[in-house]
Amino acid sequence: MSAVSSIRSRYPLGVIVVAAIALFRSLSIVADVGDFRQTGILGWLADSGPLPDMPPGTDIRVVGTILLVGLFTASVLVVIGLLFRKRWAWVLAIITSGVILAIDLGWWFGGDARYASMLLNSIAVFYLNQRDVRLALRGGALDE
Repeated sequence: MSAVSSIRSRYPLGVIVVAAIALFRSLSIVADVGDFRQTGILGWLADSGPLPDMPPGTDIRVVGTILLVGLFTASVLVVIGLLFRKRWAWVLAIITSGVILAIDLGWWFGGDARYASMLLNSIAVFYLNQRDVRLALRGGALDE
């Protein structure tokens, strides 16, 4: 049995996808907070984060950084919780994806859309609502 099929037999595809999205979100937040504004993968990661560039030294930058640190912590907890099949990880993943989608929509209406973040979090919400993911994480009714 290959390593990939072994992982898929333990976790539904949706759990793997959501964990990968949460991991990507964590990396993009680190790149954003670390202010990596260069070309290549670090620049792309920073530009893929849930918040657009904010002017340094302003109140909005401080609030944005606090929000990003909270989202980073939640994203890391989601990855860990999903690996251990905890129900709270499903709840936290839904909450963080919903919060980030709300933030993304706000920035989109403001003219500074974060398309990669919107796409990834829409995919996460889609997979989190799949029956096999809810059952694997005990987030759905077992008698369905």
